[in-house]
Amino acid sequence: MRLACLYAMEARCSSPRRALIRLCTIFGVSKEVETMVFSRECEELAAQAEALRLLSLLFDGPSPSLLPVVESLEGLYRGDREAVELLEGMAESLERDDLVALQVDHARLFIGPFQMIAPPYASLYLEAGDRVDGEVTRRIARRYAEGGLSLLPDEKRPADYVGYLFEFLSYLAFEVVRNGDKGRFSEMDQFAEEYVLGWVPRLFGLMQEGADTRYFKSFGKLGLEHLPIGL
Repeated sequence: MRLACLYAMEARCSSPRRALIRLCTIFGVSKEVETMVFSRECEELAAQAEALRLLSLLFDGPSPSLLPVVESLEGLYRGDREAVELLEGMAESLERDDLVALQVDHARLFIGPFQMIAPPYASLYLEAGDRVDGEVTRRIARRYAEGGLSLLPDEKRPADYVGYLFEFLSYLAFEVVRNGDKGRFSEMDQFAEEYVLGWVPRLFGLMQEGADTRYFKSFGKLGLEHLPIGL
């Protein structure tokens, strides 16, 4: 956890495990609800939340320790053949490809040192000035605080980091699943539309275009074409 709050997937749904394996139903959303960012069905919402939580972890530096995360995502996406194939490729890359090459690619994409190919910060896409820690970052941090969350003291990345945004949306969704507070759907949708969906597809596109390794090319394509929200 990077946000200072603990939460688990203890849901009011009939079966949390069944919720996970039903993510495939999200990709067949009907036209009546296609403008909704999050599903209004409990089990599908729990699956979206878990997928976001797991995806947030994949932005960390690549290592074999991420294999269980990728494998869990394979289970969530098992009704989507292309997504599963992309995840299988990522798992194979973690197991077989040169770890140093993966770490170098991660640094090229997200860290620099001179220019990030795929900056993982919302403010660099949503705000003029080409810098983080601006107004967008402050607004996002306030939204975390309003939700009872804050960044852990040892976290060096700003609040608008994509991993934190995914984690926050996951937290909000799990809260709805656990507490049945359907009044929070509009808050969740609004936050996602304002601070995530307007730029994250661009991020994943830059990842797919700029990556040197199949791990990050596959991750970019997964996020660009199979993001579990905003369908």
